[in-house]
Amino acid sequence: MSDEGIVFGQWRLLPRTRTLEVGGDRIVIGSRAVEILLALIEAGGSIVDRDALIARAWPGRTVEETNLTVQISGLRKAFGAEGAEIIVTETGRGYRFGGSLKPATAKARSLVAETQADGRRHGPSLAVLPFADLGTEAGNAPMADGIVENLITCLSRICWFYVLPRNSAFSFRGRHVPHVTLGRELGVGYVVTGTVQHVGARMRVHVNLIETAGGVQEWSDRFDHATDDVFALQDEIVAGIVTGLEPGLQRAEIERLQRRPTESPSAYAVYRRAIACMAPFTRDNCAKALALLEQARAMDPGYALALVGAARCHLWRVSQRFVEDPLAEAAEAIRLLEAALAVARDDPHVLAQVGFIFGYLGHRRDVAMAMVNRAVDLYPNASCTRATAGWVHIYQDDPQTAMAHFEEALRVDPVDPEAGGWIAGLSAAQLMLGHHDAAVRWGERAIAASPEILTAHLAHAAALGIAGRPAEAAVADLLGLDPRFNLADYGSLRSRWSHGRWFPQLIDGLRRAGVPAQPAAEKPTALKLVHRG
Repeated sequence: MSDEGIVFGQWRLLPRTRTLEVGGDRIVIGSRAVEILLALIEAGGSIVDRDALIARAWPGRTVEETNLTVQISGLRKAFGAEGAEIIVTETGRGYRFGGSLKPATAKARSLVAETQADGRRHGPSLAVLPFADLGTEAGNAPMADGIVENLITCLSRICWFYVLPRNSAFSFRGRHVPHVTLGRELGVGYVVTGTVQHVGARMRVHVNLIETAGGVQEWSDRFDHATDDVFALQDEIVAGIVTGLEPGLQRAEIERLQRRPTESPSAYAVYRRAIACMAPFTRDNCAKALALLEQARAMDPGYALALVGAARCHLWRVSQRFVEDPLAEAAEAIRLLEAALAVARDDPHVLAQVGFIFGYLGHRRDVAMAMVNRAVDLYPNASCTRATAGWVHIYQDDPQTAMAHFEEALRVDPVDPEAGGWIAGLSAAQLMLGHHDAAVRWGERAIAASPEILTAHLAHAAALGIAGRPAEAAVADLLGLDPRFNLADYGSLRSRWSHGRWFPQLIDGLRRAGVPAQPAAEKPTALKLVHRG
């Protein structure tokens, strides 16, 4: 770290001497206060929970939470009137840094730049710039600022990319700066820009996601709403933006990384390449993705998303019958998930996948439900949290709630490569509710969306069987995907983890559809007659 320290606003933190400088004055703060402040700065505006701050300031010791409260109070007093703005309390969750780090100088880089350089922060970086207000009415700017501030807050909860704090992004208000310059000065790979226009009692918001290196518009959308309830309007617009922006950013990152050489310079790049291999999630693609994820884990053993991604591959090999020892695969998936939870207890993507896989394997069932519900609370406008919650509710005999989650997942991102799995969930929910014809229709749609997914074929064949409709073609398609599939082997495998009504109903439907009950008999080896002289 440079002797110039870390500069934010009018303040300069000098960690080595444990001092804050402001206007020529020096304020001495304790070593624990410095460690807490550094932890908040390193998080770049994201929330840091109390346990993490205690572990940073009192390593290896068990202390009361009141000790942390005392240190936070002392830091705020050191910052004077700006204390509550620099050290922000997020009720029930922890604290975050609200200051604005100044761009790096020739002699010293900001701590944000350092964390990106040494790989401790994974993923792309994003700045949401102030939206331009095109309305003619006076006093509209606060509405545009409110939308942007809510958007930054919501995006900051998505842990696979970094969102620049508000103050840094808002320093570019009213400045017409090329995107390449924005990326360089703010240290981000993407910017979100937008306009807000008032027409009578309606508001139109136009939003763009732009890659700063090439100035390429990766995603854009328009939102039109009535202005009856200002706060409800802000929530609705922000939800719509987040819903569209995150998948757009994911696809832009995948395309960018696919253009790079095979040898990736970071765990994150390898992880994104693994995610790109998962569409479609065939046997070969699953093996390729797992190999890449093992590389990412070797680079960073504590990379939670890579741990969860590897667990997904192991579960996929179980559910799609890709392996000879499914119990060992399931045990490895659980081991990886427990490790991911130890380092990322509040990441909605991690919680969603851990909850789903725990639910599928019947492991810590109450915890599985709590995890997917927490993931939805943290990130309600994401297909991944909604779809995983839907399946866990299926496993818990609640098809009505499951259907609502699956429908929301499809509304959020109907073209996701994994959408067939969610549509199969809708078929399962309809079958459990006794809506047999609807279950057949959703099963057909599941196969159309993801023909390579065994789950879609199982749902469709079972629905046809329960409905008493011809199922020969559906069974042939199922056996074409898995020629060895039979009810005895599948029932023996899944009965270890199943509970509730869905699995027995699935087996009953497959039996009625004409799925083979036993493994196909192997052709006997022809006997050779040996004549002895």
